[in-house]
Amino acid sequence: MMLLRTLVLERAGEDAPLNGALLCGFAVPQITSNFLVYSLDEETEPGNARVYVAALRKKLERYFLSGVGAQEELQIAMQVFKQILTLAAAGAKPLSAADTQIPYHFVDLKGCKLPPARPEDHHSVIIKKALVMKVITLGASAPASAAIESATLIVPSIRFSSQMVSPPKVVKPEAEAQLPLLEQLAEPQQLPPVASALEETGPLAPLLHEPPVLGTPTEHTSLFEVDSTLTSLARVAQELTAQKTAVLKQEEALEKWYSQLQQSQAELDRGRQELVNRTLEKEATLQLRAQVLENREAQLVGALTAQQQEQERMDELASALEKRVAQAYSQELMVRQRGEKLAAMLALLSGGRQNLQAMLLEFDQTLEGLGKRDEYVIQGA
Repeated sequence: MMLLRTLVLERAGEDAPLNGALLCGFAVPQITSNFLVYSLDEETEPGNARVYVAALRKKLERYFLSGVGAQEELQIAMQVFKQILTLAAAGAKPLSAADTQIPYHFVDLKGCKLPPARPEDHHSVIIKKALVMKVITLGASAPASAAIESATLIVPSIRFSSQMVSPPKVVKPEAEAQLPLLEQLAEPQQLPPVASALEETGPLAPLLHEPPVLGTPTEHTSLFEVDSTLTSLARVAQELTAQKTAVLKQEEALEKWYSQLQQSQAELDRGRQELVNRTLEKEATLQLRAQVLENREAQLVGALTAQQQEQERMDELASALEKRVAQAYSQELMVRQRGEKLAAMLALLSGGRQNLQAMLLEFDQTLEGLGKRDEYVIQGA
């Protein structure tokens, strides 16, 4: 079964990469350039599809993709691709370089690692959708050669891979910043006990250890200090209550935000799974189409083989018939010659018969004359 080569594509605005079907790669010695044509299975309108043409550069057994920079190179590449489309549409075999308007050859890309590509950087063209599989078949069945080596050093800007890569899990910066806070809020909040607060308050320390004596000059001072301390405690209690309320509200908001984050992550996972499923369905469809096309090719090859065998049998029958005709002609010639000889012999026989008849007539006359003479002699006697 013929498997399609795929190319990893990174489209702007989309997190997950796409898989594109590789149509063909060809080299043009006239401009010492290689080109690669691929498709994203984009149907612009019924019966038409969009394909992309990229410049394929090779350096030290490594391949690099880029846009076709020069307008002249793009025009030549389009002319060569038009020649390929014409051959694919006609179902003809690839022509030799001497028979084409612009010499080219297909590039052998088996086993090579193709780098990821950006469709936005490449030139797109609209072709008939039915020609996509025909071009793939033509490129797979045509003789291929190595790509033209680039003379300049190329520095890749992206890593190389020929297989589909899984998109990285995206973790938002806000989520990273909130994770420690969520862990802190998950632990029970412990408020400072009142006894500890009282012990840390300086003016209340004498009340806890040495109660004042009533009627002494320190009575009003102690009562004032107690009132001030109680006021401070009330203010601290209010602040702690406000802080607890704010923490509860913040915890509620964070739980709500965390729930939304989990929901968004679930939606992303579903979208990613749907994208993977669609990609697998497209690959299965393309492979099924390739299998159907391969079966058709096998049937055509079988029919062609049977036709060739029938033609050979007809040729053998024609050769035998020609031999029989030649033998019949030779026999006819021999019969004709024998007929001519027989006619000549019959003519001689007829002449001999006439001579014999004349001789017999003359003999009869002679006998008749002799008879009359004898009769005369007898009568005279």
